[in-house]
Amino acid sequence: MLVMMKRLYLLLCSLFVAFLAHSQAPQLVNYQAVVRNAAGDPLPNGRLVSVRFTIHDQTATGTIVFSENDTARTNEFGLITLRIGTLGNLATVNWGNGPKYLEVDLDPNGGNNFTEMGTSQLISVPYALYAANSQAGLPAQQAWQVSVALPGLPEQRVHPV
Repeated sequence: MLVMMKRLYLLLCSLFVAFLAHSQAPQLVNYQAVVRNAAGDPLPNGRLVSVRFTIHDQTATGTIVFSENDTARTNEFGLITLRIGTLGNLATVNWGNGPKYLEVDLDPNGGNNFTEMGTSQLISVPYALYAANSQAGLPAQQAWQVSVALPGLPEQRVHPV
């Protein structure tokens, strides 16, 4: 019975380590905005709007390194929620090469007649995507070891094969 428990414990530890080794950051950035009309009132619930996201390199008017158009429907507060990178490939952006700026353009009628809403510097969170392009760490065989201590048994160290 103890041998089976020990094997089960080792199997669970191995599966956990394998899961951690294969985790990846999604290539998406969450975006939310309240869409308002010219009078400042939120657009009504269910209104289809078009949004264009453009990422510029180095400055607010720098080289375009990413662009995508998407649509969303407003909720009862005029709120829209989108994920930048759903339709385009954010993996192509070199996040480690200086500052990036997000330009947001909007068509409140759901078409392609966009009006620029503003451009702002991306500060911290999207730069975590750079980790996907950074140098690799130690190979999995060298990077982990597990200590197993079951009641009544001496501690066992498990090393990669």
